Amino acid sequence: MIQGSRRAFLIGASAAAMAVVAGSATACSTTGGGGDSNYGGEIPPLPAPLKNELQQLADSRNIMGCSVSAVTRDRTVYADAWGTARAGQPMTTRSTLNIGSVSKTVTATAVLQLVASGRLAMETDVNDVLAHSKIYGPRSVRSPHHPDVPIRVGHLLTHLTPITSPIEPGPYGYSYRAGEVPDPAEMGRWLHDFLTPAPRGWTYDAERNFLKTVPGEAHQYSDIAYDLAAHIVQAVTGQYFSDYCRDFVLRPAGMNRSDFNRDQLPVSDRAHPHAWFVDGVKQGMWPDYRNLIPQSIPDDFTGHAEYAPYTSCLVADGGLRSNAIDLARWARLWLGEGTIDGKQVLPRHIASAALANQVPERILASSEAPLPFISQGYVWHRLRGDSEGVWQHAGSEFGTATYVMLDTKRGVGAAVVCNTEVAIDADPRVQMLQRLLDAAARA
Repeated sequence: MIQGSRRAFLIGASAAAMAVVAGSATACSTTGGGGDSNYGGEIPPLPAPLKNELQQLADSRNIMGCSVSAVTRDRTVYADAWGTARAGQPMTTRSTLNIGSVSKTVTATAVLQLVASGRLAMETDVNDVLAHSKIYGPRSVRSPHHPDVPIRVGHLLTHLTPITSPIEPGPYGYSYRAGEVPDPAEMGRWLHDFLTPAPRGWTYDAERNFLKTVPGEAHQYSDIAYDLAAHIVQAVTGQYFSDYCRDFVLRPAGMNRSDFNRDQLPVSDRAHPHAWFVDGVKQGMWPDYRNLIPQSIPDDFTGHAEYAPYTSCLVADGGLRSNAIDLARWARLWLGEGTIDGKQVLPRHIASAALANQVPERILASSEAPLPFISQGYVWHRLRGDSEGVWQHAGSEFGTATYVMLDTKRGVGAAVVCNTEVAIDADPRVQMLQRLLDAAARA
């Protein structure tokens, strides 16, 4: 799950891309199809009783469209979908949308590949990389409260930096907008302005952009730390982040319909974000940004609102577009300790380290993260109540909700992809995942 910093003050809405879709939760239950013989092979749909149970859970929370998958180390056991992807289009197992913070698991993988090849180390001071970058961005990043303490690569992947996001509206929220995909150089420019002291950094604020904690000594979930990690990838490789991930992470993993660049994916496969309104009031986790809705919302409106497929230059922390089929492969890669179908994306010892606790218990005990962390690996984490061997990452963006869970003891995994925002206290995804993991274990 992600914390309140991941807000979107979305600008420049495209009226042609948006519509208000009236209807009830029951109206979203149209079957969207199961396994797709043209994409990912012949994958069985869910057994009818299980699909009905999951669909009821989703419908009870007014989720417009949902796709799911369940895997073992060796195969995708089930993939299925139901509901509406966007106006006039059914949700399918290949419907793509921004998956929120699950994106961080791909960003971390890009960094881990550079560690595996010896081009980075977890102890590397980020300034040693930034100072030699040929891609524009911050040349140095230090906490203004602890200027002599380095921020290290490992801190970025384990949420041990003091880098935070200011209260919205602010530069983080203003990075979101409808319309064209940002130039790939924009992320570096944004990070430069946010992390470089004035007068060079236009949005730098020592009090709002940094907590007063010592780097490496406090755990707080940070979106911008992952955007900085992506810029480190750019600085080391000389290749824009989205291009690097496509070439060295996503395509080698067989995730052929996933990308950080929306325009690399077929328009026909795109799902749009949605929110559920009751008597004119938006439900869900995040604030109400009606600038994305071309029509006014009447005070008595109850139904779904379809929003523009917004973009941001800060894709690395939550902007990957993906789907249930590709996330099934992603789960299999991690269950396979970095390898899927004979293709190694990460060395085994690096993948194993990502699924092992990297943060001392004393630090996690006082974590500023919004959920009860009991283990923090490299990006993946465990929460209070998780069974032994369970590692997970959730993602929630404005109008979307995604979750991937691994059970390494049983060798099974699952993914849930929803194109509707859910409320933090009414989230059906964990229950859905547990049913999918059990089904995979029985297969």
